[in-house]
Amino acid sequence: MSDAIASLKDKNVEFVDLKLSDLEGRLRHINFPLSRLSTAIEQGVGFDGSSLGGFRDVAESDLIVKPDTSKIWIDPFYEHPTASFFGNIYEPNGQETFAACPRNILRKALALVKKEKIADKILVLPEFEFYLFDEASYHVDTLSSGFSIESSEEDEGCGVRNAYHIAPPFDAFADLRSDIVRLIEDAGVEVKYHHHEVCRFAQMEIETAFLDLQEAGDVIQSVKYIIRNAAAAEGIKATFMPKPLAGEAGSGMHYHVQLWKGEKNMFADSKDDNALSETARMFMGGVIKHSRALCAFTNPTTNSYLRLQGGMEAPSRVFHSRANRKAALRVPGYLRGGADLRFEYRVPDAAGNPYLTLAGIMLAGLDGIRRKLDPGELVVDLPKDDDKRFPRLPRSLDEALEALSDDSSFLTEEGVFQKEVINKWLKTKEKEIAEIKSYPTPAEYVKYFAL
Repeated sequence: MSDAIASLKDKNVEFVDLKLSDLEGRLRHINFPLSRLSTAIEQGVGFDGSSLGGFRDVAESDLIVKPDTSKIWIDPFYEHPTASFFGNIYEPNGQETFAACPRNILRKALALVKKEKIADKILVLPEFEFYLFDEASYHVDTLSSGFSIESSEEDEGCGVRNAYHIAPPFDAFADLRSDIVRLIEDAGVEVKYHHHEVCRFAQMEIETAFLDLQEAGDVIQSVKYIIRNAAAAEGIKATFMPKPLAGEAGSGMHYHVQLWKGEKNMFADSKDDNALSETARMFMGGVIKHSRALCAFTNPTTNSYLRLQGGMEAPSRVFHSRANRKAALRVPGYLRGGADLRFEYRVPDAAGNPYLTLAGIMLAGLDGIRRKLDPGELVVDLPKDDDKRFPRLPRSLDEALEALSDDSSFLTEEGVFQKEVINKWLKTKEKEIAEIKSYPTPAEYVKYFAL
């Protein structure tokens, strides 16, 4: 580590920014001088776990975070040169990993898949969908509540309702996206492309290249951080909220998934490179089987279910299909050859904690392989209404939490998710729902005030 510290000194780095994720997926950080890095690695940095949503009660709040120095990047948003690390969370003794540490949960899920010898490498490709607003204000009080959005694309008049891949001048933030992509690549993350998304009010997409599952959670948190801060530097508000605008396209976080063993893509059929293997079908079968429970993590906000209403290319029924954007599990139709074959899980959104989302998807797929939950051949168009193999997605967060309460053993039986973590998640989200439901909405005033 002394060589790494010397290298940082050569780059005139003065501070360390130690990043960590709370249970809900909100990014937190601790700053300290570079001179303290060796001590932080050896002893960790103590913090109050009760102040990081979902971690600890006040009576037992002490936790320790230690820097993971395997991945270092220079944070471009600080005035003083600052190196950025992610950290692992430990119990106060500094030796025992904290069970609710999101990074640790994902690491255990990956280890379990490898232990089963199903794959020695898992790749995921996330699609980052988000909005860029010139202004966004919102408030909730006893006597007043509401939100207001301003978009510079509102007055551009592109002439179409679907602005997917629309070109400048109607794509008002193309240059800003390029600036963001440059920063993402400076952080060591390869970007595949960026473009305008469907909504005509500045909905965007940035897609990275495939990521090793072990680093995917950190990368997703880093990319969201870069997008928010680069936009803020230009006076723009970036949001990953699943459904910020009524009647317009919502923002998801689609995940493309591949399993590899050596040089072989385990999702490709050896007899036909363009066909799915039995492993792929069973993995998808597990995701289909547990999709309703997964929603408690993949779509963990009340706002998430405004997006999952069907229409606007968001799924409402969980089935597998080729090239079909109505499907929750989609095999892209443009893929050719075994090296490219994968499926895209289109249900999740970016409000989810990426570590927990990815761990849940992996454990659901693993359960499908273990139990040989083959859902059959790819569905053409839509499944029949009475086909019990393909469930409907929850219509609300309440429904998703109920599904998780009824179906969590695939997450807990190997200790990847501790039962205490599941219970903490359920209680936290139930409290959140109750709070949100306690406020009348502006729409209710419009509809009912004069009755």
